Amino acid sequence: MAERVSGPYRGYYISAAARLVHANESAPSPGTAAGSTGGIYVGSVSLSQRGPDDVHRIETLLDLGDEQRFATEECALEHVERAARAYIDRLLQVSSA
Repeated sequence: MAERVSGPYRGYYISAAARLVHANESAPSPGTAAGSTGGIYVGSVSLSQRGPDDVHRIETLLDLGDEQRFATEECALEHVERAARAYIDRLLQVSSA
């Protein structure tokens, strides 16, 4: 499992994580390389206003779009971090209206 913390982005710290999940199917999954080991990466993200080690995190489900499985750890981390930034943008847009 890999984790990357970035921020602050508009006042929020983003903690993106990716973990390898071994597929039970013999055919390659969409988005995986033909010669892969049969695993896919799943990404997750959490947000915090007071720093990456703060216990008061925002817990919500983010829409990750159609792509929910990733061929590489880096792809998963980048995708969930982009989704978190978009969520923060929407959150701040609603609260300022």
